[in-house]
Amino acid sequence: MIGKPPRFLQAIGVLESCFKEKFATPRQSGLVPAAQARLRLRPQYIPRESLRGLSGFSHVWILSYLHLNANKSFCATVHPPRLQGKAVGVFATRSPHRPSPIGLSLARLEKVEGETLYLSGLDLADGTPVIDVKPYLPDSDAIPGAKTGWPRLASRRRLAVTISAPAKAQLRGLERDGRPALGKLIRQALAHDPRNPRDRSQLDPAKLHEAKFLDCVVRFRIQGRRALIEDASQAAQAAKPRRVPVPPGLW
Repeated sequence: MIGKPPRFLQAIGVLESCFKEKFATPRQSGLVPAAQARLRLRPQYIPRESLRGLSGFSHVWILSYLHLNANKSFCATVHPPRLQGKAVGVFATRSPHRPSPIGLSLARLEKVEGETLYLSGLDLADGTPVIDVKPYLPDSDAIPGAKTGWPRLASRRRLAVTISAPAKAQLRGLERDGRPALGKLIRQALAHDPRNPRDRSQLDPAKLHEAKFLDCVVRFRIQGRRALIEDASQAAQAAKPRRVPVPPGLW
């Protein structure tokens, strides 16, 4: 007899991330080392003793529920941005658009304080429910000579990021106000071209894009292989988060 899985998974906490929306959130962990996040265990359910011994590890696996996945139906194939329009099977990718939208991310563990994990290099948006944390074990998780399939043949498009003189002044002011790594975070994130290559409106070189990092809004254009930041400012007022349906037990 095949055992039945539990009816619901339990979220151990909700991630607080520097990425405030899907757009400009990196497509893989490790692409933006300056990305900062914090995970506080739900103290009413998960005691801090469950983290005992974790601080001895430099990296952890984060399993998450990708709550911003808006797909209403299952598609067997997806179009990874790096394949420039070509399709592959969904299970040959880490796309969030999958039957069970479970995310797997490798993060650097900066420190553990009480029931809180301080992380960097993550590819998850603010408010993501976290299902589990597991230590990264180089002896078993890193396989020498492992095959990487189609990604080794795909081009990784990188943009040169430049900042206008007014935006430089704005960023310096924002960094002085308690966001010391904001400029580095923005440059690293935009260098990986956050646009959807299948959305023609996003590919228009005249389009002024907007992305949110921490409590700031950045506006930029992408022309050719260059992203030009034209404006950076503190968000006037944080809007109430959009309510996203989440299965019972995951919030």
